[in-house]
Amino acid sequence: MAKEAVNVEEILRELEELYEKITPLEVKYRELRDKLKELKSERRAIINELNIKIDEIVKLVNRQKELRRKYRIIREEFKIMKEERNNLISKLRVLREILRNRPKLPKKPEKLRNELERLEEIYETSNMSAKREKRIVEQIKELSAYLKAYEDYMTAKEEINVVRDKLNQIDLSKYIEEMKSIREELDKLREEEGILKEQAERLQKAKLEIENEIGMYSSELDRVSREMYSLQERRNMLLSKFGVKKPHGLTFDQVKKIILNKSEVLERALKKLEKGESLTFEEFSILVENGLI
Repeated sequence: MAKEAVNVEEILRELEELYEKITPLEVKYRELRDKLKELKSERRAIINELNIKIDEIVKLVNRQKELRRKYRIIREEFKIMKEERNNLISKLRVLREILRNRPKLPKKPEKLRNELERLEEIYETSNMSAKREKRIVEQIKELSAYLKAYEDYMTAKEEINVVRDKLNQIDLSKYIEEMKSIREELDKLREEEGILKEQAERLQKAKLEIENEIGMYSSELDRVSREMYSLQERRNMLLSKFGVKKPHGLTFDQVKKIILNKSEVLERALKKLEKGESLTFEEFSILVENGLI
């Protein structure tokens, strides 16, 4: 029995050493676990914020694409209207030139038309000498020229108002203002995009730094876990010899008290076993747990 007493003392010494190692490891384990939880929470927050920034950047990029498409359409419309305006201005110059050079008619237009019709009828129906025919042809040409100049003048007089109205309806400043407004908005959006990209880059950098920290703490937690679980496994094996199945939360002093009580049961059981006396269930169990029967 002296040998058994020494064994109990050795087990208690080993358990005390184990508890001295396990206790700080458990503290370290909890600290590392809590720190990892905190870091992962920070990483989730950064990722959420980063995703928000990315969504905002995508919206800004799409808005810029939309504005650039709109700008191209307005610019094309501006070119068309500018060309039309230039054509109208050119036409207006021509019409003004015509109006400035108002033809001086020898007679009223109606009399000139009647005279022209009379000469054309003579030319078409009468037999005449070559000399007279030549003179009539010259008169017809002269009258036609007078009437053509007069008709051009009257047409220009009517048309110039139409051209002026069309010209007044063309407002190039509207297109210029729209294009200017779009350019200003594009500049503002590009500036916002730049700021968001800088923020996203900082968040990405922070995310990588936290992930590196998580990696380091995870490695340390794995190391501490392996060491702690190995020691706990040895402790649990020693305690199981005394029927202690759930040592978690028990201090060494509590365990020591249990073992000393159980060692008395073990000693009593061994004595009964030597004498061939019957054993209680507790005595039988502790002998089995220690491999003594």
